[in-house]
Amino acid sequence: MTGLILKDVLVLNKTMKTYILFLIFYFVMAIVGLFSIAFITAFVQIIVMILPISSFAYDEQAKWNRYAMTLPLGRRAVVRAKYLFALLMVLIAAAFALLSCVALSITAAEPVWENLATGLASLSVGLLAVDVTLPLNYKLGPERARPYLYAIIFIPVILMVLAARMGWLDHLEQLPSSLILPLLSLIPLVILLGLPVSYWISCRIVEQKEF
Repeated sequence: MTGLILKDVLVLNKTMKTYILFLIFYFVMAIVGLFSIAFITAFVQIIVMILPISSFAYDEQAKWNRYAMTLPLGRRAVVRAKYLFALLMVLIAAAFALLSCVALSITAAEPVWENLATGLASLSVGLLAVDVTLPLNYKLGPERARPYLYAIIFIPVILMVLAARMGWLDHLEQLPSSLILPLLSLIPLVILLGLPVSYWISCRIVEQKEF
């Protein structure tokens, strides 16, 4: 199991190094005030959502699945390793967002609760991407599943902008920050409950699929 996760990490090693350099650059830009923490956390989650799909694309090029499904671990273990890799990336992104929130709140005097709220919203989108796109990647392949990833990224943003313009979010400003953060924390927890269902669907797809 660990070897399967390590395989994805090694395959995406160069890509992740490039993204880390970008993150360091944007983090420095946020410290000097050119970017907000909202941009940093959103950028991190987009990277996280792209990485698992990239690993699917590399697997398809190398005909990895044809070999992996013959391993003694079984097909479910291969699927489980992919989910654990995706969740690992999401947790790393969440940790980076949390540390960025704290650091920028100290250095740039930004409100901590607003930065944490942004981080929770980005974490929710990242978990939703794992729930939805992994089964689609197994069913459709990485190229045909990619538009669904873009939909997960942009549809929540569009809905939030429309809700803000129509005044549906005005009442949220009246809520105390001590209440907003616990409410926002429930969103990723609810989405996380869908992970076993997503994993079950992926296993069903893989068990019935010919590689």
